[in-house]
Amino acid sequence: MEILIISLLVLMVFLAFGIGANDETMATLVGSRAIKFKYAIILGAVLVFVGVLFLSASVGKTIGANLLGSEVEYNFFMMFSVLISTTIWLIVASQTGAPISTTHSVVGSVFGISIIWSISEGKSFIVAVNWIKMGDVVLGWIISPILGFIGAYLFQLLVNKIIKRQQEGLVKLEKMEKIFMYLLIVAVSWTQISRGGNDSANALGIMYGLIESGDLPADYSLMLTVITGLVLSLGLMIVGKNVIRNVGQNLIEMRPSDAFSIQISTSIVIFLATLLGLPVSGSHILIFAVVGAGRVKGERPDKKSFRKMVLSWIITFPVAAIVSALCYVLFLAIF
Repeated sequence: MEILIISLLVLMVFLAFGIGANDETMATLVGSRAIKFKYAIILGAVLVFVGVLFLSASVGKTIGANLLGSEVEYNFFMMFSVLISTTIWLIVASQTGAPISTTHSVVGSVFGISIIWSISEGKSFIVAVNWIKMGDVVLGWIISPILGFIGAYLFQLLVNKIIKRQQEGLVKLEKMEKIFMYLLIVAVSWTQISRGGNDSANALGIMYGLIESGDLPADYSLMLTVITGLVLSLGLMIVGKNVIRNVGQNLIEMRPSDAFSIQISTSIVIFLATLLGLPVSGSHILIFAVVGAGRVKGERPDKKSFRKMVLSWIITFPVAAIVSALCYVLFLAIF
């Protein structure tokens, strides 16, 4: 196997670490105090590995499809630039505790190299991007958080009606909250498995792209998927705990019943997107679900934490584009 392909696969694994480092799925368990923080981290690591192993193929093949225009020859240095840019930004953002979108980072990186390609080749930027494929991805960005918000809003209304019927007795209310705690654990587990399959595709897309181009034998896919899953789990345990703590403890106060409304909506949206092979941002869906449930309760998210998250979302695309563009310029200058 050529050294360039091996290097790409190594960077793919590093990206998987960055993806795990920015996974805040277990935040509702922490915020509602359903289980202890350390157990939430361990459970999340196990479940995300299961998701990578069994649900990553469909979305991975979508990401592996060329987001660049038909006139652009997607070379190794472009792949390197996208991987380096996305990995750096994910790890930097995760250290600050800000949940960002891996998909936004990948697409921003592709935009960065497409701009440099159009300049270096003296061609229009319009032909540098596969706008149909890009449109599918962007459509997922727009629709999925809205569905997360609406779903959580409706589930919170339903949960409030159920809780209201138990107001006549504190004991009954506590029993109801305990039931919701168990339901929440199931919903979070479902989400984490789906999230593992969806998010890991941003890394495994490189592998599927290499297999499709004939540069990598398909026999390696299972081994590389297992390695990617293990490293992603490691990223969640080592760095991702910062993001989980930030989202779970700083955004809004949550009872198990509130957290269930948020999580069941998030679970459904991510699971359906994963089955359809559509890459979405689990971070955005979860945060919008938190806001949707909070609206029913008359609560607003903590302004400081929410502003920090929104700012990280806004700057993700341009930062990823700039870093990937600089990397590609450097590669062109050297080679």
